[in-house]
Amino acid sequence: MIKLLSKYRWYLGLLIVGLFLISSIFHTGWYATHDGIFHIYRTEEALNMLKLGEFPLRWAGNFDQGFGIPLFAFVYPLPYYITSVISYFTSSILSVKILTVVAYLIGGLGIYQLFKKKDSMLSFALALLYLMTPYQYLNIFVRGALGEILALGLMPWVLYSFSRLIVDGDKLKWYHPIPLALLLIAHNFLGILFSVFLMGYVFFQKNQKSQAFINLLISFGLASFFLIPMICEKNFLYSYVHPDLNFRFDQHFVYLRQLIYSKWDYWYSMPGLDDGMSFQLGLTQIALAGYGIIYTIFNRKRTKLDLYIMFAYLGSIFLMTSRSYSIWHAVKILQSIQFPWRFLFMPAILTPLIAYPALLSLSKKKFFHYLLLIILIFNFGNIRNYRRPIKFFNLTEYTDLYRLYYNKTSTTFRTEILPKWSVERERFKTDEVLVNSGNMIIDSLTITPISVNITINNKVDPVPAKITILRNYYPSWRAIMDGKKKIELTPTDEGMINMRPEIGVHKYVIKIGNTPLEQFANLISLSSIFILGYIWKRSQKSKN
Repeated sequence: MIKLLSKYRWYLGLLIVGLFLISSIFHTGWYATHDGIFHIYRTEEALNMLKLGEFPLRWAGNFDQGFGIPLFAFVYPLPYYITSVISYFTSSILSVKILTVVAYLIGGLGIYQLFKKKDSMLSFALALLYLMTPYQYLNIFVRGALGEILALGLMPWVLYSFSRLIVDGDKLKWYHPIPLALLLIAHNFLGILFSVFLMGYVFFQKNQKSQAFINLLISFGLASFFLIPMICEKNFLYSYVHPDLNFRFDQHFVYLRQLIYSKWDYWYSMPGLDDGMSFQLGLTQIALAGYGIIYTIFNRKRTKLDLYIMFAYLGSIFLMTSRSYSIWHAVKILQSIQFPWRFLFMPAILTPLIAYPALLSLSKKKFFHYLLLIILIFNFGNIRNYRRPIKFFNLTEYTDLYRLYYNKTSTTFRTEILPKWSVERERFKTDEVLVNSGNMIIDSLTITPISVNITINNKVDPVPAKITILRNYYPSWRAIMDGKKKIELTPTDEGMINMRPEIGVHKYVIKIGNTPLEQFANLISLSSIFILGYIWKRSQKSKN
């Protein structure tokens, strides 16, 4: 037992300190954040959809007052796969808290795992510095940004996976592509932006580039079921057709002084210097990154990779400031990120990479361990008051908050994930089906959030029969008559589903399915899983 504890003492130490750093989250009840309540709704909706057989998750049938929206087709689904399963055994509140804590801790463990080979003490210190980055607490206790919390937890493991391939010379194993694949579905923007950085990270390596690029391709293949429709079917959204209803990126640039220090607060991002939230990088993190940059510049043994990481760090800071406006204006895809300060994740993950070589050069000095201790104490002093939310709700307050947006929306703007055929104003319904014209009798009607089963006795009439199904129209809706014939569905003027029943008594099943592109994307992901199986089988044969 003692030997086991000694072997894993650094891991245990990280878990203990990490739990202390985030200990306020264990307070009973839910806490106030910008988006926290939306994650509760999404968790419950994901569980409902999975119970109805919706897989992969795309449609949220109860949202928008029961009209439904393609939420999980465009908003990172991984957190809700995880929390929905956990909530099946516990509660939605506890499931979100559990994922937050686990994601936070595995990020620290990943940094330690990435650097532990040469100096365990230094790796432990860098892991704690990563956990004590102010942006971590901004996401957890101010914004409640579950996807970004999970993404920050996965990024170190993505780097570790690629370092095993490139630096250690491992052969490609079935598990190498998984961390990046998970990252790509953990958060839309951070996953793709980090992948762009990762391509350069691989390109500037000396060895094993081909295996690393294959690893990249398989990762994207695994995540294709989400990525391809999310990117290529964005034109199906109301917010794409009416971009003026979204956040304006040019109102959310950050001033350099805010990156160095800005008052810790729990309000929102605002234009100019009047922000109600902090964008500080962390004084300790800035000092270490600065030392690492100086060390890189004057180190004669520096590599192209060292320079690339340094420029990636500086470039991410530049992209958060208004001086980068011309880039944001020209590169339209950047504008979908909405907030330039979302690039704060890059300094957070790159600071350990920049600081590591510089600090390692001091590891033989007698004062080195004292230096690490002073750095950690100073860092804790900087973030000691950031480790808690502004308040916890009592039962009455939480119930009022929960009812405020329940089944309405799960994003800041209702129109953000609304199908483009719908209308801007919020609608309410008292019926599921409206008979618009014709002479018909509805013999039976059974509904779920993702389907409508209806038997119609449609009699001959001079006016063609037409019904409206009170769901938001989307191209993935399918209608089958009598289990055989496909029936065309079209959008009404208000974006609901229009159907023309045929003469006679027929049973119609209207159900959410997959668009042709979604089917293609599913096939790519399935093929990538088979490729992992082939790689695993090949590795088993080589062992024998």
